Amino acid sequence: MIKLNWTIGVITAFVFIFEIGILFGQNEISGYVKDGNSQAPLPGANVFFEGSKGGTSANGEGFFQFQFSHKVPEKLRISHVGYRDTTLSISNSKFPIIIFLEPDSILISSIVITATRTKTTLQDIPRRINLVTTEQIAEYPATNTDDLLKMVPGIVVNRSWGIFSRNASVTMRGMPGASRSLILLDGVPLNKTTGGSVNWHLINPDEIGRIEIVKGPGSALYGNNAMGGVINLITKDPVKKLSGLVKLGYGTYNTFSSQVYLNGQNIRNSKGIYWKLGGFYRQGDGYILMPEEIRDTTSSKAFLREGNASALLGYRFGAASHIELDYRFYKDKRSQGIQVFEEDGSCESFMDNNVSLNYKGYINRFELNINGFVFSEKYTQQNEKVNSSGQYKLSDINTDKLDMGLWMSVSRSIKQHNRITAGLDLKHGTLDNQGIYRTSTDEIYTDGMLMFGALFVQDEISAFKNKLKLIAGVRLDYANYYNGHIKVNNPTSETGFSNPLKESFPESNWTQFSPKISARYFIKKDLSTYLSASSGFMPPRLDDLSGTRKIRKGFKIANPELKPEVLTSFEWGFDWLFREKLSLKPSLFYSLGNDFQYLVATGDYIDAGSEDPIPVYQRQNVSRVQVMGAELGVEYRILKNLKLNGSYAYNTSKILDYQSSDGLDLTGKYLNEVPPNLVFFGLSWKNRIVEVFIDYTFTDDQWYDEENTQIIDGYSLVNLRLSKNFLRHFVANFDVQDIFDTQFIDRKGYLSPGRFFMVEIKYIF
Repeated sequence: MIKLNWTIGVITAFVFIFEIGILFGQNEISGYVKDGNSQAPLPGANVFFEGSKGGTSANGEGFFQFQFSHKVPEKLRISHVGYRDTTLSISNSKFPIIIFLEPDSILISSIVITATRTKTTLQDIPRRINLVTTEQIAEYPATNTDDLLKMVPGIVVNRSWGIFSRNASVTMRGMPGASRSLILLDGVPLNKTTGGSVNWHLINPDEIGRIEIVKGPGSALYGNNAMGGVINLITKDPVKKLSGLVKLGYGTYNTFSSQVYLNGQNIRNSKGIYWKLGGFYRQGDGYILMPEEIRDTTSSKAFLREGNASALLGYRFGAASHIELDYRFYKDKRSQGIQVFEEDGSCESFMDNNVSLNYKGYINRFELNINGFVFSEKYTQQNEKVNSSGQYKLSDINTDKLDMGLWMSVSRSIKQHNRITAGLDLKHGTLDNQGIYRTSTDEIYTDGMLMFGALFVQDEISAFKNKLKLIAGVRLDYANYYNGHIKVNNPTSETGFSNPLKESFPESNWTQFSPKISARYFIKKDLSTYLSASSGFMPPRLDDLSGTRKIRKGFKIANPELKPEVLTSFEWGFDWLFREKLSLKPSLFYSLGNDFQYLVATGDYIDAGSEDPIPVYQRQNVSRVQVMGAELGVEYRILKNLKLNGSYAYNTSKILDYQSSDGLDLTGKYLNEVPPNLVFFGLSWKNRIVEVFIDYTFTDDQWYDEENTQIIDGYSLVNLRLSKNFLRHFVANFDVQDIFDTQFIDRKGYLSPGRFFMVEIKYIF
């Protein structure tokens, strides 16, 4: 594995050395290439001297520049996929000039930013990129933002309790665990250092303008958590002086929701302020999670009460520069479906405060992007139960999490058809956990800190008259774990500690080298193929580095020496647009993982007040894994107003070697919580009476445990949305999730909500 990563790194370094050139000369031609309709910049537009081979490509803001010592040419030729070629006379022109291209009759390729950290035409990127568009977001019956990802090939969204789930787990490419996929909001990372989780409730679906998904390891550009891929949620830009919506909804289980979203801008001559304000509230009585055959007097409904608020203020200095300040707040309370004596029973609550500051602009010909962020989360959990011996147990858990960071990148086009991006990323995470047992004297306190620093560089190259696109990159991450402590006061057998404890964990650090190289070749205008090799990693979680406590299967002890998981992946695929109606996007991938983390039995046992001693576990780097898979995305426009989207994904994720001393052999077993087959079909029909969207999803059987002894049955769901515009500004939506009431059992043994109705009235202005 190490040799393989270094081989890719050597190839990457060779590409950098081979491509770096020096710009020189006395004369200069510069300008901007823009869309003739929207006047949006066209990154990647090709600009050539008429009658010669000299030329360049426009950068992320559509800007191009020539510097040369010979005679200034008389004409330029400009081309871009999806637009008509244009020839322009530049005699006596004043620079910079602005060139507008008219759209061609074929489908215009979208502009994305996530795959390269710069604006790039979607089909030019030699990776599998999926895009959830504004149109698809408006059509889909989503109650949460993560629902929108269900239509993307190879993504598993686990929200088995529907809106009553504490959160969603989003995974992809055969990688279980939410911490193995990096989630961004407008380019800012949302994964927490403590456990890699993401609070999907922070963002309302109506705020999202589009979603960009980069499949496969993305650590060469993004580092932490980008093992399975990167998902960037991009919010809408204000386009009017004042616009927005007000929405009310009512549904099954006495669920009520309300939302206000406003935005506006006062921009003149590319300068001025813009802003966004949003607020959301939802509550519901919920349903009983326990299957009927195992319910008892403590089984209760899993209610929810949640709300969020957001505000953004931005200023645009020009067409290519802006600064934004964004704030988000979220608070909720959710029942876990058990109630004995306390009014709310076993319940949990999140309170999040997220602040980010973003600057994007140009210094000379350098594109600069800076993101600073501070995220805090306070998590509280109240647990009450009656155990098998009839004893009543009550405890509280209070956890404070703090993440802060600074991400910086700079990009510049160098010589012909070459753009280099480099950057520095810093991130720091803090965990402070308190466990207070109210029916015993136990008190447990744990904390720890984890710091990351990284340098990266990436080169984007076009060759052979733009028929070949090449991207190579490399990143070096350094991490340091420190200030880890545990303190136990007044212990009893309830928590498994026999004596008071006060211990400091040793400091540890590690480095990770992540290369990538990929290429796309255009066989013809509407058919291209790509190959890629890349590396990704998932860092240790603070909860595993510092956390010592009872868990469901036993007693877990901290491991401050834990190292990151590493994955190297190879991928091949092609994109084919047939007669502007049918789009096919198949992919094949093969991945090898090293140092995967598992809870390993240490061989020790402790007395925790139960009839038998319970085993002691520790998370360790003990396994090698293999992941193979295939994906197919299909879009077919049957008629002008009738469209079909479909996808199929196959994964087989196996353990190649389980190097453990506890006597357990998992070699040849499958990774748990990875369904081998995923299917999605969505049909959209727009007509004068009512707009219809209906979708079908199939999630295959999956293993519940590492030993492959328990299986979670697969299930199929059908969802429907009927939408009607009336009185110019009003929209009525009627959503039905799980039309056929196919309740299934999740990995915790709890029921899904079954058929769920929601009626919404929306006023848009």
